[in-house]
Amino acid sequence: MMPTHDPTAPARIFVAGATGVLGRRVVDRLVAGGHAVAGLSRSDANAAWLNAHGAEPRSGDLFDAAAMRALTADCDTILHLATAIPTKPRTSVADWAANDRIRRDGTRALVDAAVRNGCRRLVAQSVTFVYGDRGGAWVDEDTPAAGDLSPVVRSAVDLETIVRSAAADRGLPGAVLRCGMFYAHDSAQTRDMLAAIRKGFLPIVGSGTAHWNIVHADDAADAVCRAATAPSLASGEVLNICDDEPVMVRDLVGFAARALGGRTPRRVPAWLARLLLGRHAVDVLLASSRCRNARAKAALGWQPRYATYREGYGAVIARWRGDEGAERA
Repeated sequence: MMPTHDPTAPARIFVAGATGVLGRRVVDRLVAGGHAVAGLSRSDANAAWLNAHGAEPRSGDLFDAAAMRALTADCDTILHLATAIPTKPRTSVADWAANDRIRRDGTRALVDAAVRNGCRRLVAQSVTFVYGDRGGAWVDEDTPAAGDLSPVVRSAVDLETIVRSAAADRGLPGAVLRCGMFYAHDSAQTRDMLAAIRKGFLPIVGSGTAHWNIVHADDAADAVCRAATAPSLASGEVLNICDDEPVMVRDLVGFAARALGGRTPRRVPAWLARLLLGRHAVDVLLASSRCRNARAKAALGWQPRYATYREGYGAVIARWRGDEGAERA
């Protein structure tokens, strides 16, 4: 017999990916909200962080379905925020294999655990890159995933299919959040990008007119927590989590360069960028679409605090400069 859960009681929430840039923010918000939080941990350092922040570390293999069922047996909600994004400058398809496995096999294990344990909800993180290159056209959740996606994005479509199929066929109360590109003052990728912009090392690829859909990690965490605890959310729901203004790459890089006092960004042709950084990664970054977020606002009562890149990156750069000043003091 499946367990039953009191919808009025504080949730018991299991978080896979609990110690990443997004996960840490989610854990802190949920604990502050009075929820019992357990986080999947694979190291002593991560376990120590979870303990220090009021969450229970639980050790296990994300790809072991039986282990995930056991670890989540007392939980009514599962959040799948785990990723393994490559950090080196030039990547190949092989470098994305770990992330692909998390999206496919890890999702299957967590979905199976949610169904078998009778969880009230599973929320899985996907990416707005699934829309592919739309030439800058506006898209929403009813727009199908592109059929010609880069190999490094296809596993996100598979993640969504696994969750939505379980919602349709197995009664899983599952939801998918298609998140824009995260940025935050404590994100290594954001810091590396800003450091390169300040030194004049980060060029604009091609015309720079591709639109990116971005979201501050604080706003993404707010959306995840709302999705986890909302009284009602349609099973199989898909929501775009991004700010209010998709930004052209040249505008974002130019804004950051001016704010940092850096040199005017150089331009390089796409063919050269592909040689330097790898074809698949560059093709993803050149894909242009503009995502609408109205459905997430309506379903979750969500409103991004950083409505555009100006507020968000402005705050990140100010925080970054403050951290640098503190280090020099």
